[in-house]
Amino acid sequence: MFFAKTTISAALVAAVNGHMIMKTPAPFDPDHLNNSPLDAGGADFPCKFASGVYTATGGTVNEYELGSSQPLSFIGSAVHGGGSCQVVMTYDNPPTADSKWKVIHSIEGGCPAKGQAGNLPENSNGDGAGRYTFKVPSDIPTGKGTIGWTWFNRIGNREMYMNCGSLSLTGASGDQSNFDKLPDMVVLNIGSHPKTPEGVDYKFTEPGPSVEDNTGEFGVATCSTDGCEAGDQAGSGSGSGSGSGSGSSATTSAAATPTATQGAGNGGGVFLTTGTPSSSAAPTSTPAATTIVTTTSSAVPTATATPTATPSSGAGSGSGSGSGSVGAASGACTSEGMWNCISGTSFQQCASGQWSTVMAMAAGTKCTPGQSMNLGMIAAGRKVRAFRA
Repeated sequence: MFFAKTTISAALVAAVNGHMIMKTPAPFDPDHLNNSPLDAGGADFPCKFASGVYTATGGTVNEYELGSSQPLSFIGSAVHGGGSCQVVMTYDNPPTADSKWKVIHSIEGGCPAKGQAGNLPENSNGDGAGRYTFKVPSDIPTGKGTIGWTWFNRIGNREMYMNCGSLSLTGASGDQSNFDKLPDMVVLNIGSHPKTPEGVDYKFTEPGPSVEDNTGEFGVATCSTDGCEAGDQAGSGSGSGSGSGSGSSATTSAAATPTATQGAGNGGGVFLTTGTPSSSAAPTSTPAATTIVTTTSSAVPTATATPTATPSSGAGSGSGSGSGSVGAASGACTSEGMWNCISGTSFQQCASGQWSTVMAMAAGTKCTPGQSMNLGMIAAGRKVRAFRA
């Protein structure tokens, strides 16, 4: 699916040489580490190995004692407005597309940098991104494996980043069942997996045994490998909220049944490369109501259940030209890539023959109300950019 470019300046999209790479844990082959995201088609999942350039060789072995706290840090400057990250591990070394990756720590919002609307000053060797701490579970088996960092960026192209390093766990060995019950790594934005919405931070349905919550400034969506839903739908996962973050959690409420997730994934932490998703992956029913996320003066989003508006000409079919409905559309649409700007404060798009869920515009920006193949971006009272489908 396609989602709106909510950037307000071309400066928010940095050159590839400023992209982020993992500094600690120590990655495989750091001298040759590619700082780009994973291939959009999934060809180099996991860890960018399948490219034939980057392999599980070289670098320092990350030797961690069970129960210890360890640093997570980065090199680069293109933080893309932050986003959300996970620290994951597998006992495979080298890992493959079929490896079982489990989450040991989640950073929800503000990763790899906190409070950033766009990017840091461009510097491919910069160390100005955030520094974080994760805890190694104390009750899993010792042994060798691979540790990884994943990142879903808030602003820019819908991407997934993943770097990995060699892992050796020491101490009093725990039980395999404790590792097995950890949540699977979330996989989005590559292959046939659903896309993350742009402009918001991401919570995870199952964030793992420790969580750092930095959400609240940019709005929030809750994600799993099956896709993302607007608002804070978390709470049923395994996270304890015991991370070291200082951000406040976004609070939302909805009186209607949540809208359908934005696509269907292959599930779990195992990635299977597939062809073009079939039509069965698209939602087949029309939600009774649409969850609209609006940003309050305190920048904490509140989800309000609003009946689907009766659209003016072309709203349901995606055939408007920019002067159509200012309400939410639902169900089937025919003009692939058509934007629907709702009252200037939220948007949705026609993708895979269905209207997407409604998402809030980024703080300080507005869109031009109505349906059009361009989404006019407005910031501080002036139009700065129109994004084409």
